[in-house]
Amino acid sequence: MKKYGLQLRVPPAQKTSKPAPPRPPPPAFAFGGGDDEDDIEREISRQASKNKSLQKIEEQHKKAMEEDPSVFDYDGVYDEMKGQIARPKVQDRTERKSKYIETLMEKAKQREREHEIVYERKLLKERSKDDHLFADKEKFVTGAYKKKLAEQAKWLEEEKLRQIREERDDVSGSCFSFCLFALFFLLHMLSVAERGPTEKNAQTDYTRDTVKDDTQAKTSSHTHNNSEQTAELTKSDDTVKDNDDGDKLAAVDQSSEHYKRTDDALASARERYLARKRARQQL
Repeated sequence: MKKYGLQLRVPPAQKTSKPAPPRPPPPAFAFGGGDDEDDIEREISRQASKNKSLQKIEEQHKKAMEEDPSVFDYDGVYDEMKGQIARPKVQDRTERKSKYIETLMEKAKQREREHEIVYERKLLKERSKDDHLFADKEKFVTGAYKKKLAEQAKWLEEEKLRQIREERDDVSGSCFSFCLFALFFLLHMLSVAERGPTEKNAQTDYTRDTVKDDTQAKTSSHTHNNSEQTAELTKSDDTVKDNDDGDKLAAVDQSSEHYKRTDDALASARERYLARKRARQQL
């Protein structure tokens, strides 16, 4: 509060001094407190073990880098993995083609060459009609035209060889099937001819023995009645007929089985030829 009037000067010693602020407490020790030697030793050992483990890790790191410099290239490995995943999809999009596009393109090229050759021959015929008009003139042929004619001649030669090869390998168009059938038929006839006389001789011997037995039975036993003799003769005749019928059925079965085997062989040969033809077309 401001005072009015005479004011006496007060000496500085008598002025009231403000009390000094209290000093802040000393900071605590960095390792938790005071002068505890056990805590210090524990912290030192922890730091030492940490440094030792870091040194081991660094040595392993250097060893791995010496064996493979890109061992820690995680970004590069990740990019490569993603690229491997995406690459088949891209190739599938770019390289996807129709199943028969290559064959169709080859056929188109073949037809184009055939048309060119036909057109060249047509021009040659038309030009040959006017050769007498320009017989005294000099003729010029370019190198490109000569090269084109040489390529056409080479292609025609290759086509002739290919046609000859196909005709040679063609089973259905050759006499292979006919010769095969004729061979099987000849073998069948030979087997029948070899088997025929043996069967006839066997039947003749059997009949002769049967008649002989009947005659002996008739001469030796006159006491048998006529009914028993008739029954025995009927039985022998039935036996001969049964044998004849059985032989005929066996011959029919063998011939049918032989023809069946022949048909199977022809069918398998035709299937093999068609498989080879399809393989050549795919190539």
